[in-house]
Amino acid sequence: MPDRLDAAAARAGRLISRCAEAIVVAMFAVVFVAFIYKIVMRYALGDAVAWADEISVVLFVWIVFLANGFVVEDRRQIAFDLVHRNLSDRWQRIIEIARNLLVGGILIYSLPGAIDYIAFLWRERTPVLRWRLDFVYACFGLFLIAVLLRMAWQLVVLARARRREAG
Repeated sequence: MPDRLDAAAARAGRLISRCAEAIVVAMFAVVFVAFIYKIVMRYALGDAVAWADEISVVLFVWIVFLANGFVVEDRRQIAFDLVHRNLSDRWQRIIEIARNLLVGGILIYSLPGAIDYIAFLWRERTPVLRWRLDFVYACFGLFLIAVLLRMAWQLVVLARARRREAG
């Protein structure tokens, strides 16, 4: 039964990652088009198009947080693993569990404050398009939740591996 749950969780994770990747690619395409439009308008017609800058900045923030929360795998992140990779499998697992508990604990502690601050930003708006900042920075809340879920799942996988090794 756990193998079926693992397979279903892996499929769901891949589906979410693929959807997020498609959204990020579409956002990047919009950033590129807005950037080209801005250049053409500035140098061909002498018109500074402020909304294109704002769209590019907002979408870039979303691209960074969505990609890092849902698309980029943990093993693709920058890591200082000079010591970790030279340890035995058992000690690597222990360090990974400790890292997930420490960083996950910090993120859990910060989550209510971050969500509260994002919700507070409904009062503020972007300068040109007048978009509410709570929508602009909602991607950070999604990022935190995605990272916490990935860490929790990694803890489950590490605990199972430890149990298999002990048993």
